Formats: sequence, structure tokens, C-alpha cells
Amino acid sequence: MRNLINMVLFVVFAAVFCTESYSQDTDSAAYKTEEIDVYSFKVSADVFSSPVKIQLITENEIKNKNGESLADVLQLAGGVFIKSYGGNASLGTISINGLGAEHTLVLMNGFKLNSAQNAQVDLSTVFKGNIERIEVLNNGSSAIYGSESVGGVVNVITKPGISKGFNAGIIAKTGSYNQKFFQMTLAKSLDRISVDFNYSKESSDNNYRYYFVNGNSSILKERLNSAYDISFSSLNLEYSVSPGSDLRLSSFYNLIKRKIPGIETGSDPSASDQSDKNWNSIASYETVFNKNISFRSQLNYQNNLSGFNNGVYINSYYKNIFLSNSSQINYQKQNIQIISGYELSYSALYSNETSDNAERIQTGLYLVSEINTGMNLKIFPSLRYDFISDINKNVVSGKFGINFRPSDNLNLNFKSSIANNFSAPTFNELYWKDLGNTDLVPETSVNFDAGFIFGFSLYSENKIEFTYNNINAVNKIVWTPGNSGLWTPQNTGNTLSQVISADINSMKQITKNISANIELSYSYTNSVKKSSDFTGDPSFNKKVFYIPAHQLKINAGLIFYNAGVNVFYSYTGIRYTDAENLYYLPAEGLTEGNVYYNFSLAGKVSAQIKFEINNVFNNNYQIISGYPMPLRNYKLGLSLDY
Repeated sequence: MRNLINMVLFVVFAAVFCTESYSQDTDSAAYKTEEIDVYSFKVSADVFSSPVKIQLITENEIKNKNGESLADVLQLAGGVFIKSYGGNASLGTISINGLGAEHTLVLMNGFKLNSAQNAQVDLSTVFKGNIERIEVLNNGSSAIYGSESVGGVVNVITKPGISKGFNAGIIAKTGSYNQKFFQMTLAKSLDRISVDFNYSKESSDNNYRYYFVNGNSSILKERLNSAYDISFSSLNLEYSVSPGSDLRLSSFYNLIKRKIPGIETGSDPSASDQSDKNWNSIASYETVFNKNISFRSQLNYQNNLSGFNNGVYINSYYKNIFLSNSSQINYQKQNIQIISGYELSYSALYSNETSDNAERIQTGLYLVSEINTGMNLKIFPSLRYDFISDINKNVVSGKFGINFRPSDNLNLNFKSSIANNFSAPTFNELYWKDLGNTDLVPETSVNFDAGFIFGFSLYSENKIEFTYNNINAVNKIVWTPGNSGLWTPQNTGNTLSQVISADINSMKQITKNISANIELSYSYTNSVKKSSDFTGDPSFNKKVFYIPAHQLKINAGLIFYNAGVNVFYSYTGIRYTDAENLYYLPAEGLTEGNVYYNFSLAGKVSAQIKFEINNVFNNNYQIISGYPMPLRNYKLGLSLDY
């Protein structure tokens, strides 16, 4: 805790010093807090005028962050907890508002990445280099997106094609544990057509060092059987059919090979490995009929194959197929926006671990709207209907939100929403051989949130946001022991999550060539189990395991002419590792950062040298019990852009 307090005091002092020292500089007035349109609520708005809290991670922030995956980038977001199972490229899942990864919807360009198999997304398999921005919606939105969006939504938006000319880029990095990274980008625009191609490859022995406590002493060890090899490629084609009409085709493919060391027990790891082949293609067509009406239709196909082998007993494979069409009409006139649309999707799982009937057709009809009353009050009613074929269930979801700005002269907005949300049973829960339960029904919740956001200029451009969330989740699916002694999933779980979050952002243009920014996010999460699996269940009214009560994140950056430095600090409170709250992992404060220098070659090539350092203070820590994380490590990179 002392290190946490010292870090906070240092950052606050540095921010005050920077703003006070240069408060008389006339250039500071030119730098304003960004108000970029976000689409996580479907109707276009900025972070001030939306009915719920939406965090925006920009392309520049994505580029500045250490690491190469979506899991690394989402560490920036306040209130987001990434469960990492050790080192780079290891399994990484997300928790928002005290709920699990299966309750957080992850979208790419509007289509879900959560598999019907387990409703989760391995964030380490999503490459960050092709991402333009990320929108994090910190509450449930089944009335807009349907299943899985109980705790929150992460909307990943990939980069568009270049508007004109030719662009080529290369990035090469090397680092600890024989880590190598290479990325190549080519883009060309001709008249009404633009094409871009992206390829990257990353590999490492990943034999990082850590300390293992054997009960008597700490032993310095090396992580074995942890190597990985990842390749990613994407192809984007954009065609302007006519003024106001555009066609876009995007295809993404990655191949991931990972060794799986498993839980650290003190003995040598087993020779397990996992391979993933993921293909995701999206076709979209947009047209504007007139100034009030526009139309958009998208088609998505995903084919994801995953295999796990331990060389002795287990040789499992999982092939997930997903095909979906989404079409919507947008109507906007004066003080009203209405979006009406449908989604039709087909999901299938082929695996030697599940039965053969793992197929699902899901239909969704939705209506999302924004109504400006003209009294600085906007209301956001939304309604959605879903039918899930394999469990033969109809689900109706609704959401009602408001945004109120009491004064035109003050950039202060109050916002609140209430909604019911749901998550459909997964194929694993329904069709796992000998253990699945086909009588399961969707998990449901009632979500309420309220807060305010305030933007102001005082020495720098500042934004403060405060939010309270309350999520009452019922019928949660819990694996429980039956009379036969086998564990099967049942709709018996209830939890109550109460979350308080506070975010402060400050940006200062000190001189023409010097600027600084700092973001501070704190969240308190009280997620408690409110159901008993059996009489006298000792886990009743206990905190949900692996959900930290306290999280603090500080992201700071300084640009000085052609050079810059970024510092990222995260404090994660204790995480209980069992349902009875008898054991826990200690709180940890982790610091990482980078320095970079920009220059040009021959006046046509922009170049950057960047040095990254992770775990600056060499902490020995774990996010998940039994999965040690790396000690201090480094990476050096060079990028060229023409």
C-alpha cells in the first residue's frame, strides 16, 4: 500500500508541476479534450452525451501501449480486470463489473467474437496492430446486442483503408526470452478503390524467470514448455459504389501455436500444447438514401479451430462455425434518432468432447433510439427480441437511459440507465458428453447505473467521470455435484455486484512541441454470491473469487519535441482464490513503460525507435493462482512508415 500511495503522490505532483509551471503559455488553449463519436450504443454520440459510461481507447493510445495483443491494450481501461494465465500470448480473459468473461461481449466491427462453445474470447489471440480504436461500455446491453452482454461490451473497430496514395510500413522488435516480432503493412488507393494488407509474426521461447515458494523458501526458476509462435494476416478492400454508398470486405486470419506449461506445482510441466486457427471475414454495405435515412448490412463468417494435446491422455479438438447477417435502417431528423434492425446467426460446434447436435440458430429484432426533448434532456429507449433455437427460448430485453445537461455554459452531464440482460447457455454447458444439461435456461440480470461526467479547463483540459453500477444476476449457471457424484451445470447461481468507479483525465499542451497527459481510474467492486448450492453452503454471501475489490490504473505520457515517454501503473487488490474466501493472492502494484524517438529518413520515411520495459520493479506476482508471471523484461523496436 505504501508503494501505491507514493506512486499516486508522485503522479499528482508531476501533473500539478507541469500544469502550474506552464499555465501562462498561450498554446495551451489550442488543445481540447477529444469528443469522438462512439457507436457502442449504436446511436452516434460522444462520451459526454451517451446514457452510459463509455471509455474510448484511441489509435494513439493503442500504439503507445506495450505488448501486441488486445489483452495488453485493455489494461488501459478503468474497471477492467484481465485474467492472465502467465506471460505473453498466454490465455487472457476479461472481467467487467464483477462478472466473468462469459458475461462480457467482445465485438469486432459490430460482430461478436465470443464463441458459442464457452461464450469467452481469448484476448491474447486478437492482434492490436489492425485496431483503430476500442470502445468499452461499462454496463450490460442485451437490448442492443443480445446474449453475453450482461457485464459490459468491448467494441473493437479495425482500421479503415487509406483515402488516397500509397503507404507501406515495417515494424521489427526483439526482446527478452528470444522474443521476435515483425509486422508489414501495404496500402494502396486508386480512385474509388482502396486495398490494404497486413502481416505480422511473433515468437518467443517465453522461458521467463520467476520465484517459486515451496513452503520454506523462494526458488528462482525458469518457466518451461511455454514457447509460442503467432502469425496474423488481414486483407481489407473498400469500394465506393457511388457517392454515399460504400462496400467493404475484410478478412482476418491468425495461426497460433502455444506450449501449455499448466499450473506450477514445483515439478516439471507436462508436454502439452495448443494450436488455434482463426478465420474471420466481414462484408459490409452502407448507403445513404437521403439526409434522414441510411442503410447498413453486414455479413460475417468465422471458422475457428482449436486443438489441445498433452501427448498422453488428451487429444481434443473444437471447431466453431459462426455465420451471421445484421441489417439496420437509421433514421435521423432534428431531435430524434431511430435505429431498427435484425440479426440472424447460425452457430455450430464440432468436437470430440461434445455431442453431435451442438447447433444454434438465433434471431434478433431490435429498436434503438435517442430522443432529444429540447430541454437539455435526452432519453434512450431500446427494445430487443431474441429467439434461441436449440433451447427453444424467447427473450425480450429492454433498456432505458437518460442524459441531462443542466446548463449550456457548463460541460456537465448526468446519465443513468436501467436494463434487463441475458446470457444464453453455452454449447459446453448444454452438450458436454455425459455431463451437459439440455434443460438449462438463459442467465438473466437487472442492471442499474448512474453517474456524471464533467469537462473543464483549468491549467489543462480535464475530464472527470463518476459512475455507480448495480447488477443483480440470477439463474447463473453453476457446475454442481449430483447424486451420481458427477458435476453438471445447473441454473442455481445468484450474485450481486456493486461497482463504484472514478476516472480523471488531464491533457496539457505546454508549448508547441511539448505536451503531457495523465489518466487515473479507480474502481471498487463488491461482487457477492447470493445463492446456496446446498444446505449450509459456506460460500453463501462470500465474494466471488478472482474479482479484485480495488483497482487503480494510472496512464501518463509526455511528448518532448520528437521524443516521448509513457508510464503505466496498475494496482490490483487481493483476489480470493476459493469460493469460501479462505485463500487469496496478495495485492500487487505493477509498473511498465516505454520511451521512443521519432525521426525521418530522406524526408519521405517516418521512423521510430522504441524501448519497452515491463514489470519495472521486478515484482514476483500471479494474476491466477499457480500461473507465475514474468519478472522484469525488455523489448526494443524499430518502425518505418512510408
